[in-house]
Amino acid sequence: MSFRRLAKEAGRDAQSIKFFSTFTPFIGRTDEDAHEKYNKAKKYASTIGGLVLASGWTGIDFSQIPIDQPISEADSKTANKIVSILSNITTTSEETPVWTPRVVAEKASLGGLGPLAIGSPVTVADEMERWMREADLDGFNVAYVTTPGTFEDVVELLVPELRCRGLYKKSKEGLTARERIYGAGQKRLRDDHFGSTFAYKEDEIIAGVNHINGIEADASSDHQDPISMQLG
Repeated sequence: MSFRRLAKEAGRDAQSIKFFSTFTPFIGRTDEDAHEKYNKAKKYASTIGGLVLASGWTGIDFSQIPIDQPISEADSKTANKIVSILSNITTTSEETPVWTPRVVAEKASLGGLGPLAIGSPVTVADEMERWMREADLDGFNVAYVTTPGTFEDVVELLVPELRCRGLYKKSKEGLTARERIYGAGQKRLRDDHFGSTFAYKEDEIIAGVNHINGIEADASSDHQDPISMQLG
């Protein structure tokens, strides 16, 4: 992936940058059960509702494009929007040979514009592994079609299969959100992350927050968090 190459050239650990994709699963105990769920959901999908959602997500007014007209990058100029947003929905594939507002609406009304998988836990896990392998992904943001239905299926059916494959490990209690992604002990930005150059030094923190909201900072601590101190 070019992003990882650019990161390495910039002195970053390429694997420390994590890539996640939206992913909509329709999971059943069998492939047939999953397709029944998908077909049932399609009956309730709204083209107008999907266009409204997609327009809100992208900032593009899809109502200005004929419903069955292929979307082109030229539409970004007409809509006065960022070209990269349009390029994401004009890249065709075997699954989506052409993008029109109707196609966008169908996808948006069934979980989002990202990958979609329909099938048993094994089938869906296979598709997730394929995306991880071919697109060099580190994980997924699971989109839902029904709530809590989608999430119940993920927890009860998909997670056990992913754990059998060693793809979804149990997290230790008490870890921060960053540690759950990067590993225990990685509570702060890595030294090779540009944001780490803005880290407070202890003396700066003490000087900056002492007496705020009546708080007396303790200089003996190895770290002071001005936000938590003010809210604590």
